[in-house]
Amino acid sequence: MTVRTGRHTLRRAAAPAGPRTGRRALLALIVGGLSSGGNLLLAITVTRLESVTGLGQFALAFSFYIVGSGLVRSTVTDSVLATGVGAVASAARRAILLGAVVGTLICAAGVAYGSPYLLFVGLALPGLVLYDYTKAVAVGIGAPSAAMVQEIAWAVLSACAALAGLLRVIDVPYVFALWAGGGALIGLVAAARRGYALVPGWRVGRAETRVAAGFGAQFLLTTGSAQLALTAVALVAGTAVVGALSAGRTLLGPVNLVLSTAATLILPQLARTRAESRAVRTRTAVRLALLVAAAVLPLTVAVALLPNAVGAELLGANWSHARSLLVLLALESLLAVPATIGFAGLRLEQASRRAIVLGALLGGLRVPTVVAGAVLFGAPGAAGALVVLALLSALAWGGSYLLLLRDRAADRPPAVQPVQPV
Repeated sequence: MTVRTGRHTLRRAAAPAGPRTGRRALLALIVGGLSSGGNLLLAITVTRLESVTGLGQFALAFSFYIVGSGLVRSTVTDSVLATGVGAVASAARRAILLGAVVGTLICAAGVAYGSPYLLFVGLALPGLVLYDYTKAVAVGIGAPSAAMVQEIAWAVLSACAALAGLLRVIDVPYVFALWAGGGALIGLVAAARRGYALVPGWRVGRAETRVAAGFGAQFLLTTGSAQLALTAVALVAGTAVVGALSAGRTLLGPVNLVLSTAATLILPQLARTRAESRAVRTRTAVRLALLVAAAVLPLTVAVALLPNAVGAELLGANWSHARSLLVLLALESLLAVPATIGFAGLRLEQASRRAIVLGALLGGLRVPTVVAGAVLFGAPGAAGALVVLALLSALAWGGSYLLLLRDRAADRPPAVQPVQPV
């Protein structure tokens, strides 16, 4: 059986042909850079033109987009990336189905809350998650050049929408609508060109569904709880606090998107060493963490030390809300690196129970801690709470993966030594 993924073909019985690891990593970084540029331009445009309260509404809508796309990545895309083969085309049906369900819920929230940002992202979410699926497959196991074409098209469309907003041709919410709708349309076109199934469905067995549900639960307890904390802060402390956090995170958009791109490569890299010894697998995980940290460290330092003149030029009046938060938010992003490696490792090992327990513990701490920090000390208190939780997450996820490798190495029977002839 063969599956089309751009110009390359994946065969179920053999590893897919494609760029070498180094070239694939370089192309993945380029794709991540293009995605970062488009999203950064959108965020800067909204930050410059919106009030801090409107910026908070935008941040909530974008966070729900992260939840929707991340849920699909966890339950559908990661299984394809971890194996490197499989029903790539038919798996797109599950991505669309999940996107439609989550998008409907977001639309209902947008109508109830009176937020055009939530409404627009809810309507576009099925296409947006399909966009993310096609891009991740192309970068991870297919043809990265196909992902580059997608990102260039979306970046150009985002630039046109941002320009129209800055020239006051359209209102700010419609800049976001063009960004979301354009990404959804590009995702649909890319999937159709590659022969992916476009009718929503879930035709997999109970075992795979159980694994997907475990992955989804892990994601919702980790990244999902972070977005839930943001929503709780908006309800308790006001959207202005969320807007201040969003203004600071706008400048860290490239860092977080580099982390997201790296996650696409981490699973295949860890999967290649599954048959190796514990020492080799541990070295691989540590080496990946150091490489990703080396990639994001210069960006976090540059953002933390951003001059006032540059910040004011980028964020406008909202720079005053973001300036005091940058060091804390940059540290939070840097601490996400070991957590990302550990989370991917547990997922690869299908340690669902361990991951769910960890996610429940960390998620249970996250919401009250961030809300308490926001209520007591405003946006700086919320940012400080996020750093503490990022440190706990790095220790918990990274340490748990290393302990799992040790335990499974101890359980593995020793190799039988050949008997030497007398």
